[in-house]
Amino acid sequence: MRHGCSLAALVELAERNDYALIETTLYNAFFVPKDIFQSYFAEHIPDNSIEALHETTMGTEIFQLYDGTLKLWGCKKLLWHRIAMDETRMQMLSSSQRTFPFAPNKKKGTLDATIYENVINMHAYCLSTVPQPTLETNGSEKVVCLRSLLEQLKSDGFALVRGTGIPGQLCREALRVTHLFLQEADESVRRSCLSKQDRARRGYSPINTENFASLLGEDGPNDLVRKFRMGPPSPQFNSGQDGPSSLLSDNVWPCPSISPEWDDTTCNDFRATLEVYYDKVCSAANKILRAICDALVLEYPDLTISLEPLTSSTMSSLEVESEKSEDEDHTGEKTLAHNTSILTLLGYRTGSRHKKLNQKKKRTVHPLVAAHTDVGVITVLLYDGGDCAVLQRQKITTDAGNNEFEDVSLPPQIDDDPIFVVNIADCLSALTMGRLPSTVHRVMPREGTISRNCLALFVGLKAEENLNIDGHEISYELWRKRRIERCMQVQKGNK
Repeated sequence: MRHGCSLAALVELAERNDYALIETTLYNAFFVPKDIFQSYFAEHIPDNSIEALHETTMGTEIFQLYDGTLKLWGCKKLLWHRIAMDETRMQMLSSSQRTFPFAPNKKKGTLDATIYENVINMHAYCLSTVPQPTLETNGSEKVVCLRSLLEQLKSDGFALVRGTGIPGQLCREALRVTHLFLQEADESVRRSCLSKQDRARRGYSPINTENFASLLGEDGPNDLVRKFRMGPPSPQFNSGQDGPSSLLSDNVWPCPSISPEWDDTTCNDFRATLEVYYDKVCSAANKILRAICDALVLEYPDLTISLEPLTSSTMSSLEVESEKSEDEDHTGEKTLAHNTSILTLLGYRTGSRHKKLNQKKKRTVHPLVAAHTDVGVITVLLYDGGDCAVLQRQKITTDAGNNEFEDVSLPPQIDDDPIFVVNIADCLSALTMGRLPSTVHRVMPREGTISRNCLALFVGLKAEENLNIDGHEISYELWRKRRIERCMQVQKGNK
């Protein structure tokens, strides 16, 4: 087998056979019969213990940091194979799980105070069971919540929210399986999830195969990010007015028979965790969208008709108690977000970035995901503490040709009450006649050492839902199809 054994094991064996240790080298140990040792060597070697005779100059030690990170010290290569040891492959916990379990909860006054100060508490919409006063009552929790939410969204199309009711442990588990699939699994595991019909809506999308720059009608480099997409685990609607909807199809999951590197337990854990997360984040997105609609109607009554497809689908359980229908979930709440919403897992790797040299020999680093807007209604985003990539949104100014971006930051650790990024997408912006901006955003590389994983829910409507945009009625599926076709024309023209 050629495994070898420890020096301590050799000493024990020698002792049982009346031999004594007298010297060692880096890889060898020398023993003599005990009677010879006593007659000739005992005077010169008063201490023949391992500690006294052996110096480990090629040893490897492993240390545990407070957050669970494992670090190597000493020799960091396989001695006989001449292969470097990779610390990243030795970690027992993913980067999102590496937190000190006994750390105090972060509150205002800590390093993350600037983040927490701008977070909107959605408790009144997502968690409160106490009947709230009407929206015309200025002091109600709901009114305070929605006015703050609308103020942030009107200014830049982005908002940070908490109090959604999504458990922090579920978020940590979802990010863990995301890291396992996108960062640690063999490529064969990921490619077993390639969709045979539509990679843009289901399954795995490899790095460098998509181009979000086209969403703005621009020519740009392909995206350097791995993606995995899933939709409703059990679609409630399988067809639109004109036949089967392209927005609904079967999810594609890792299969042990196709990818033996993942066994049944791993595959089932991946699927089950994401299905539970999808259900919870869709329910939260439904309530967040209801708050946005309430805020808009309160401030812009003329939007009541155009927002009707959203408000009728995000009615609270009390409002629809007498209107229950087949598209209600087990809680009695109509869940708009469960219809065609897509959950996308994104994995950014350290060192993955576009680079080129210009005439002055200076390196220009391009985005990992080009500047773009989202196509759907809203996006609900969560990401871990990876430091190799950063989400940026474009600053909204009155200056023509504005090209300034600023970071969108979340706490590096997932608390028990997680914070999410919510941003307005093209469809809702169109329904509000631009009162809520669909802000341009991108993902830029950072010279970090930890990969970043994200969970992005792109909220959609029923395929057959009729929208009133610019005075014209159009189904959501057709509107979305035309929006994507414009992007495809850009890509075709750039080839």
